Amino acid sequence: MKKTSFAFLFVLFLLGTGSLAWADEPARRNIIFLLADDQRDNTLGAMGHPWVKTPNLDRLVNEGVRFSNTYTAEPVCSPSRTSLFTGMHERIHGIGFTSSYQLNDQQWELSYPALLRRHGYYTGFLGKIGIEYYTFRKHPEKKFDFWRGHNGWARFFHRTSPVCGAYRPYKEDIITPAMGECMEAFLDSLPKGKPFCLSVSFSVPHGSQTTSMYPDIPEGLSMMRPANENPKLKGHPIYGDLYRDLKIQIPADTATDPYRFIPKRIMDQYQGRADKVYDYDYHPTSCKEHHIRYYQQITGVDREVGQLIETLKQKGLWENTVIIYASDHGLLMGEYGMGGKALLYDLASKIPCFIHDPAMPQGVRGTTVDKLVSSLDLTKTILDYAGIDPPKEMTGKSLKRLIEQPDTPWRDELFLESLYTGRDTPFAEGIRRGDWKYIRLYDGVMHYHEKDLDFTGRTPDFEQLFNLKNDPAERVNLIADYEGTELLTTLRNKVAAYSQSLNAQRAAYQKTHKVTPRKVPKR
Repeated sequence: MKKTSFAFLFVLFLLGTGSLAWADEPARRNIIFLLADDQRDNTLGAMGHPWVKTPNLDRLVNEGVRFSNTYTAEPVCSPSRTSLFTGMHERIHGIGFTSSYQLNDQQWELSYPALLRRHGYYTGFLGKIGIEYYTFRKHPEKKFDFWRGHNGWARFFHRTSPVCGAYRPYKEDIITPAMGECMEAFLDSLPKGKPFCLSVSFSVPHGSQTTSMYPDIPEGLSMMRPANENPKLKGHPIYGDLYRDLKIQIPADTATDPYRFIPKRIMDQYQGRADKVYDYDYHPTSCKEHHIRYYQQITGVDREVGQLIETLKQKGLWENTVIIYASDHGLLMGEYGMGGKALLYDLASKIPCFIHDPAMPQGVRGTTVDKLVSSLDLTKTILDYAGIDPPKEMTGKSLKRLIEQPDTPWRDELFLESLYTGRDTPFAEGIRRGDWKYIRLYDGVMHYHEKDLDFTGRTPDFEQLFNLKNDPAERVNLIADYEGTELLTTLRNKVAAYSQSLNAQRAAYQKTHKVTPRKVPKR
């Protein structure tokens, strides 16, 4: 008969007395963060869209909690994603397409993936990392336990895109189904006894995807012809004829004068929008094709989410997995005679957002919360579900508390900003408060430094004021009508105060954190 070791008996003693804390604790929550690219709010069936087919996402919305007034902290790709990782405004972390800095390792160590990994989570990342200006960009796979990501923009047929080498082992050539395969591979790789956090960054329905669905014809003509003329897509259940038999109404503003809304002296559409990147939204034929392809790609995401749900159930992971869904920002698709993002219109700065948690109280499932939410809240929410205290640098608020206690005191106003200055885009600051949104615009600077963001004493180059209750489409600028009123004075003062406060936070951040300049053209 073998002797029982003293160590084994000691462990049994600790288990019996409860001295090992983890022995009595429930399993830590698994977290999946699904992030779309360029998907604007209200683009799912469960969010009221009249014809898009998204049954799997609809189910998650209807069994979860939707946050219908969610704004992205930065309405353009790179800074938005950096803000989601770090839980800070671009004004504080300093990373954006047109800033003068790049993300460094010290900053990354305070990101939610790094924090979860240090606390025992198995972490994975799939898709577009989207923070191009980063000191570890050559080896991002070392920052996760499982990596199937890429830098830069992908293409619809991903094998034609050199940045998507990570997908080459997979069967599917179309990038969204390939990412579905990546999700399956991640779930197959899970180690026993560890919670996981999977960040999935879809490349769709971004313009790089919609414009590359028919890559064998000249790029300038790609959106002028139906994508299902491409032999590779004929008969495809999603990317073939879906939505093509509908009488889709494109915005009435398409191909009309955009300068009725923002003067040419503030933003010249022919400095990169109308003549280059978003030219397809400045012509009725290509704009309609954009709408068809855009919603096809959202349905494509929905199909992969459906498979994800089934796999989680098959593996016994469903009941302990929280799913969070959002987008990096929205998109203009002909509205106001414009295309693109990086503006503070709701269509560009509001995002779809919901949380599905099988453990959430029965009474809140299927509800919609209309309180003001920032994408920065999602970072703290992820950490809250993981039971990890957030760093003091993070400025959002956990939505988990709002789900558990809907009457939790919450913000009644939200500061908005956009510091992207490419394509002649101005600096933009604003506030959403009650039914009102106020925006002030300043001539932008490429590549900006801290001093460029100090607007103290500067008269805005252009202002906008919208009553969202009476004018949800934000077409009637009331700034002249409300000049001299207490309302406008209050909103102006609040935006100025938020702006100055963030500048002060950036100055303090630089004293205690390493910041890394990137090589940019001299001004």
